Amino acid sequence: MAVLAGTLQLWECLILLCLCCSVVSGEKSISFSSTSVFYGLVNENTPPGTKVRGVNIPAHRFCPNASTASNQSFALDGDDAFSFFLDYYHVQGHIRLKTTKTLDREAKPDHLLILRSVASSCLNRTALIKVTVQDQNDNRPELLNKTLNIEVHELAPIGSETARVCAQDKDTGKNAEITYYSFPLNEFVHVVPKTGQILIVRSLQGRKNLTFHVFAKDHGVRSLQSEPGVVTIYIRQGHEDRRIVRSVTDEIFYTVRISENAKVGDLVFTIPDLKFQERWFELTSSKLQVQIEAESGRLYLSQKLTGKTDVQVKIHNRKDSEWYLCHISLIAPVMTGPEWTMHPFPYLAAVGPEAVKDTPVYQLSAHYQGNDDPKEGIEYLLIKGSEERFEIDKHTGIVKTTGLPLLPNKEYVLTVQAISREGSKGSYASISILVGSRPPQFTNMSYNTSVPENTVAGQTIAVVEAISFQRQPLSYTLLINPSSLFSVNQKTGEVSLTHSVDYESEHHLYHLLVKATEAISGLSSVTEVVVHISDENDCTPEFLHSIYSRDNIVENIPIGTSLLQVQARDCDTGPNAEICYFIQSADFSITSQGLVSPKQRLNYERTNHMYEFIVIAVDKGLPPRTGTASVRIRMTNINDEAPVFSQTVYKTFLSEDAGPNTLVATVHAKDPDGDGVKYTIAGGNEDGNFELDNQKGIIRLRRSPLPMLQGPQYVLIITAMDDNSSGGPKPLSSFAQVIVGINDINNNKPVFQECSKYSESTWVLENQPPGTFVLQVEAYDADLGVNGDVKYGIMYRDGVPPAFNIDMDTGVIKTTQSFDREKQREYTLSVTATDQAQEPLIGICQITIFIADENDNDPKFENSRYPYFLREDTPIGTSFLRAAAHDDDQGINAAITYSISRQQPEYFQINPSTGWIYVSHPISQTSRINQYITATDGGNRSSTIELMVTITNIHNQPPQWEQVEYWVTISENTTRDTKIVTIKATSPLGDPRVTYNLEEGQVAETNMPVRFYLKPNRQEGTASILVAEPLDFEMTKFFTLRIRAQNVAAVPLASFSMVNINITDVNDNVPFFISSNYEATVPEGADTGTSVVQVAATDLDSGLHGKITYVILKDLSGDYQFFTLDPETGVISTQASFDREYKGSYLIEVQSQDGSESARPGMQGQPNTDTAYVRIFVSDVNDNAPAFPQTMYEISVEEDKDVGFVIITVTANDEDEGANAKLRYQITSGNNKGTFDVEPEVGTVFVAQRLNYEQEQVYELRLVASDGKWENQTTVFIKVINKNDEAPVLTQNEYHNSVLEELTDLPVLVLQVSATDPDQEADQSALRYSLHGQGANNEFIIDEHTGKIYIQKKLDREEQSVWRFLVLATDESGEGLTGFADVIVEVEDINDNSPMFLCALDGCFMGYIPENSPADTSVMEIIATDLDDPKAGQNAILSYRIIQNVRNEINLNLFSINPSTGTIYTVLGSLDREKEDKYLVVVEARDGGGLTGTGTATILVSDVNDHAPVFSHKVYTSSVFENADINSQVATVSATDEDEGENAMVTFSIVDGDEDRKFFIETDKLNNRGTICLKKKIDFEKPYERKFNLTIKVEDMDFFSLAYCVIEVEDSNDHAPVFYPQLYEITPLPENIPLGTKIVQVVAVDLDSGQNGKFTFSIMQETDPLSQFSVDNNGWVAVANALDHETTVQYRLVLLATDMGSPALTGSATAIVTLRDINDNGPEFEVQYKPIVWENTAAPQTVQINETSTLMYATDRDTAANGAPFSFQLLNNHSTITEFDLKDFQNGSARLTALCTFDREVHKVFYLPIVITDSGIPPMSSTSTLTIIIGDKNDHPHFASHTEFIVYNYNGMLPTIVLGNVQTTDLDDWDDKTYQLEGKPSRYFTLNENSGLFSIKQGTPPGTYNFRVKVSDGVWPDVVSTVKVVVNELRGISVSNAGSIRIK
Repeated sequence: MAVLAGTLQLWECLILLCLCCSVVSGEKSISFSSTSVFYGLVNENTPPGTKVRGVNIPAHRFCPNASTASNQSFALDGDDAFSFFLDYYHVQGHIRLKTTKTLDREAKPDHLLILRSVASSCLNRTALIKVTVQDQNDNRPELLNKTLNIEVHELAPIGSETARVCAQDKDTGKNAEITYYSFPLNEFVHVVPKTGQILIVRSLQGRKNLTFHVFAKDHGVRSLQSEPGVVTIYIRQGHEDRRIVRSVTDEIFYTVRISENAKVGDLVFTIPDLKFQERWFELTSSKLQVQIEAESGRLYLSQKLTGKTDVQVKIHNRKDSEWYLCHISLIAPVMTGPEWTMHPFPYLAAVGPEAVKDTPVYQLSAHYQGNDDPKEGIEYLLIKGSEERFEIDKHTGIVKTTGLPLLPNKEYVLTVQAISREGSKGSYASISILVGSRPPQFTNMSYNTSVPENTVAGQTIAVVEAISFQRQPLSYTLLINPSSLFSVNQKTGEVSLTHSVDYESEHHLYHLLVKATEAISGLSSVTEVVVHISDENDCTPEFLHSIYSRDNIVENIPIGTSLLQVQARDCDTGPNAEICYFIQSADFSITSQGLVSPKQRLNYERTNHMYEFIVIAVDKGLPPRTGTASVRIRMTNINDEAPVFSQTVYKTFLSEDAGPNTLVATVHAKDPDGDGVKYTIAGGNEDGNFELDNQKGIIRLRRSPLPMLQGPQYVLIITAMDDNSSGGPKPLSSFAQVIVGINDINNNKPVFQECSKYSESTWVLENQPPGTFVLQVEAYDADLGVNGDVKYGIMYRDGVPPAFNIDMDTGVIKTTQSFDREKQREYTLSVTATDQAQEPLIGICQITIFIADENDNDPKFENSRYPYFLREDTPIGTSFLRAAAHDDDQGINAAITYSISRQQPEYFQINPSTGWIYVSHPISQTSRINQYITATDGGNRSSTIELMVTITNIHNQPPQWEQVEYWVTISENTTRDTKIVTIKATSPLGDPRVTYNLEEGQVAETNMPVRFYLKPNRQEGTASILVAEPLDFEMTKFFTLRIRAQNVAAVPLASFSMVNINITDVNDNVPFFISSNYEATVPEGADTGTSVVQVAATDLDSGLHGKITYVILKDLSGDYQFFTLDPETGVISTQASFDREYKGSYLIEVQSQDGSESARPGMQGQPNTDTAYVRIFVSDVNDNAPAFPQTMYEISVEEDKDVGFVIITVTANDEDEGANAKLRYQITSGNNKGTFDVEPEVGTVFVAQRLNYEQEQVYELRLVASDGKWENQTTVFIKVINKNDEAPVLTQNEYHNSVLEELTDLPVLVLQVSATDPDQEADQSALRYSLHGQGANNEFIIDEHTGKIYIQKKLDREEQSVWRFLVLATDESGEGLTGFADVIVEVEDINDNSPMFLCALDGCFMGYIPENSPADTSVMEIIATDLDDPKAGQNAILSYRIIQNVRNEINLNLFSINPSTGTIYTVLGSLDREKEDKYLVVVEARDGGGLTGTGTATILVSDVNDHAPVFSHKVYTSSVFENADINSQVATVSATDEDEGENAMVTFSIVDGDEDRKFFIETDKLNNRGTICLKKKIDFEKPYERKFNLTIKVEDMDFFSLAYCVIEVEDSNDHAPVFYPQLYEITPLPENIPLGTKIVQVVAVDLDSGQNGKFTFSIMQETDPLSQFSVDNNGWVAVANALDHETTVQYRLVLLATDMGSPALTGSATAIVTLRDINDNGPEFEVQYKPIVWENTAAPQTVQINETSTLMYATDRDTAANGAPFSFQLLNNHSTITEFDLKDFQNGSARLTALCTFDREVHKVFYLPIVITDSGIPPMSSTSTLTIIIGDKNDHPHFASHTEFIVYNYNGMLPTIVLGNVQTTDLDDWDDKTYQLEGKPSRYFTLNENSGLFSIKQGTPPGTYNFRVKVSDGVWPDVVSTVKVVVNELRGISVSNAGSIRIK
């Protein structure tokens, strides 16, 4: 909810901030400079129409005449306006507010509305209304996690928090206060009602997962409860740290051979150990065939063994964690024949004396593993003992009687054998048959079983079973039953315990005698059952204290200093009682002795100034058991921490014109040690602009002199130093940065400093592609930062696609299209430069960009042809016609030069500059002259037109014109079909009629496109010129029309006249603005007359028509009156000084108009005009200080609010905008401890440190808002509301007391606890106490009001000596916060237990002593236990004495005992194992109260080592190949030792002869063999590694012997040949090198010997695929085949050397052979040229060799040195000399020139031999033939021809076929002809118009067909050829009589 409230306040702040800015909407400007704020309240869930309390707004504030107001006079705005409506109350003149719907506070708690007046009679004012929706308890709490899964370690300390449930309630206040509880109650955890913490209140060790429900309820008047949440605690078993054990020596090996008669339960081996004084044995292998006694190391058979079985035993040292492994190989005889499978053993039977023949007595059975079915194929034999009374069925194995009499009570022992079908014989077996009644036989001769302690009573531990030979029921009874511990089921023989056994307090070994009795006969048998009690790890380590504590530890204590020692004990024995310590803390470590020390630096500044953690004691049992204790380390403070700033970097800002004493920033630092703090400026204040209050941390600008700020920022280094009041070596300090940004004032517009120069030199060439660079402009802005960052743009007119674009960052202008200068010669751009301030300023530069000319237009003649009539007597020199051409280009590109084609004789010449044509030769001898006039511009572009001059007789006269020239002037808006002039010509001779023709023009000025047309008037003999299309002065200002008049004589003559038409301009173009919209800025407060922006328009008209003036148009907004516009320049200036806070922008409309009446339709005499809009923004100046709505704020906050909780958002208003209105909030006083902080950019005050009502209740904060120049302040009073945030504190952290065991007068008061509630005004009587943990509410209870703890059940110290549980104190009558303390109750002892030995029979206590040990040698310890408390008097203090000793021959005691320790010693030194190896001694133990117990010690005498091992040979020999693998066997040695057991175990080693350690030896301890193996690779090539003489040592534990082993090393092929060197780089060879030339000799070496070291050379085929090289056995590489540089430049030959070993090895080397080029290739043409030379082309002419070049080139396949440059020579012959010339340019190219004009009809092709020579040494030449084709031109007329086709139609089966071509006679052969049938199209024939192919169609009937075909070649007159087709019918007989002739 705190976050939600903060968000709402922040949102409100943002809305207010937005509303405080001016709003421009349409034509109205609404100002909020004096906005009022009203606050209202309304309950949620109330019906629509509910009145909002507190909103009664006087209407006269908006409408001075309130009586005229109504509901329609006001309007509500804002996102929430639809939720309310206004109700104007006329009586009081107040505006009230009501709801339109039911409101939901949870959906939206606050509504912000804008009230404004809309009536014209009211003022233009607004008000803000803030409506707060008050809460109702309509939401139940919701658990954030309805399912909470927690994983907790079973060793988690009591009182620790495992998790916290959390709920939220969408309501607020009391309705949202939440209490937590669990149901049903759980004895292991407690839920703190106030916080939802889940605390562990009882040990979880050994427990399974816990599941319970939690609920949350609120504190509303009508309390609501949440849905239940399910909490599951998963308890993790074990501990993370495991002890690390280590091996102390190498592994030991034993081999034990087992008798074939060994039975299950037999002792097979006792593992000796001389390494550890105290040890225990553990079977680690997975074999189930044996069992082991942990104390003695005895191995017993648990299954029948066959063959070899490996067993692994780990032997542990009881005094530490050392251990080693023992490997025992059990070898049982392997049965090669059938094995007996009868059961039980021995094999017994009984038979009655009266048994008849074939009575079955016993069933033999055996199996043989070699058979598929082990029981099949076995025969049974009776060997002996039957005395012929018994026989065996050899197939079934049934033993039966033979019928001979049987002697009563006689026992027959039969020896039997089983034989397999393969003849394998099994061992003998004995079958004992008693004649008469035989007692029952047990299935085992004796039974062994191991029983774990704590086995529950009644559980079966063994089953004894007997067989009744009389087949009578059996009953089982116990004859010996020590301590009545066991019972046997009479029917089944199941042996079970009568009560559980404790290994620590009772015997370890029990011998039972079980009797089986037949019910009828009474016969019985007895067997022994040996029960071993094995120790279970059933005792948990217990610490001597449940809590260890140490106080006043200084926080700078050195790492590793011992702080305290913890100690635990374990009532188990052996490894189960050995304890390791672990610690659950990252800050501390613990040693194996329990010493606790810090492992990193400690810190006083932590919760409660205390470290609390758990230490764990873990025994070495399997599985291990653990005990825990708590450790509390309380710290003492020293000054070891420097002050900590609330921020490492503070960021703030100032305006560059900020004045003295302006607030900059407030820094705050807190010292974790609690010391006072002082502040200083340590750096960044070199100019002294800043001052710092060293107590409060307030930074301000200096008062005097005036601060001088320069951007962009200052970085101040602030030091906070403590006063060292906490006592340290020295005061400590820390640093923070204060970054003060200097806000630049945007008071400079971007300026184009080079603007006037841009138009002088800016141009772009026409026809360039889009994206062509034009110009880079640059504007300068004197401001800093974004205010000085300039972006560029171009202003465009709406709807007009831009011709240019500009890079907004670089100012680079580029084209967006390709330009045509002939269409538009210049463009005017308005380029803008805008800074990036929030209120940007704009600079404008107008640039004219000229389009530069490119010669992209051919000259165009005015007319399409020039016909002329010239009298034959025209004198030489007469100019008669002017040819005129125009070029749309400019400058030199448009300068035209005229020329005329040559003709012999030259009748005419032309003036190259003027185009006048004059007579230069008499013309009387010709009738017609055709020549071509060429106009060429300065760029060498040209066009040609034909001059056709007809020479007339002197007597003939052409028509005469009335005027040689006509002049007409018309306006450009002359309408179509208007007659502009009438012209007339007459014919002086003959027929007077004249025809008129308007000559076709080629350019716009000569009527192309057509703008005028000619209309003859035949009656008057005149013609009129009329307007054909609309005219445009701006496009063409003058026209020259050439009119031809021609008479109608037999030889028509013509004359010409010119009509000159002058076009006058009219005002038909609008003065368009360059841009439709302009934007500009002016600073508020700027002087009147300030220039704002310049507008510009363009008009294409001329003179007064195109003169533009500018005006501002008036509109209703009145904005026009504040500006003036220069009518000539278009510069807009201000007429007033502006206030942005009053109005932020102005919109004016400007108009451009030209200087005359418009010629456009509908203008009614008015000039042409255009309009544009100019929006002028008033840029802000920081001239307003921030203002808080209130001078004081009061608010309350609950003390339990989290750090970061938003208390209030206080927002100030600044009527400026943008950066000038950017506010920064700071707390400058009342916050000395840094309890609060403020969001600097928002004004949100929040909790920065935990609140504590008990320390301070009220805060008075001074909150300052600054805009960087101005500042204002307000006061925020914060009242802290007391909350139940302090848990009850018990008077002690730990309560201790003790009580005697076995008390019966219950209940008994143990102790009383008490607690206090630290909260002020807390009700101390509302505390409630409860117990949790061990014995809580069972053995112990507590009075919840008084805190008195009672015992209510009898306690037994031997069952539990210490009780530890928690007492919880919860305030608010059990529904508030919870405090806790530990309660420890110790149970005092009474002497109620006698001493007990762990075992009272033989073999339980075993001691070992070597024979010949001296007197007073310690043998063993025999220890009794007393369950009483050893710390309680003498109850458990024991003393020992021997009550039954062993005496020697002279009656002296052999052993004595230490009465305190129970250690048994030898009295004499004469023990001899060969005489006696076992002694029994009985010991008594007595406690201090006189109670006793006895035990028997078994002492075994062990053997000593007195024989040395001996090798089987003195010298061993062997051999090995040098390539033998590592670890391969080389030799085997063996030795024997006459000792036994461990003394006979030997070890082999190499002691000499192997200095490089090439070998190692492995010991086979089972067979006393040593295997010598290879450890490192050996190398025969090293002489010293060809033979080794090793000295071998064999040793037991005390003695050794030596032997020798000679090893011979044999060579192997392990070296490949190696080349020296690996790379051969051969001097480059000429490519024509002779075959067989030796080029290099390679050398290789093979380190092997014999055949392995011999090798041969070869070349890898892949590197010489053509076998161009060879290599001999001496390594010489030679050339084997011809080489060619042009095919291969370089060879990389891989040379191989392969030895003769097996397998063969190969080495390689690389030889690089490079060929040197020889000039052996002649040059040739680069490509096959076939140029065409056109016939009739004037000579000389350059031959175009191909489409792109007139030059020919050559190429050469040799290298560059033997190639270019090439020389060319044309071989001389008669034709080539006169017809072609070859020019060699000496650079590898040549040009061919045709020297004469060719006629294809004479010569169609030339073959020119050209000799090409390269530059090689010596040079090479070759002759290439250049084929010249003479191209055909249509220079011969064609003539008609006749073609006949005769077609035979066989039986009407004529198909459609092509007959052939229509023929014409033509010397040309390349011309294109077209063919067309004249007359009606034929039904039966077709003609291809392009090829002239003539075809006949299928089905054409017989007959003769004639056709005329018109043939055209496009040049000469058409001709008509004729075609005749005769179709004849061919009959069958004609075909039969026909023959054929083929002529070749």
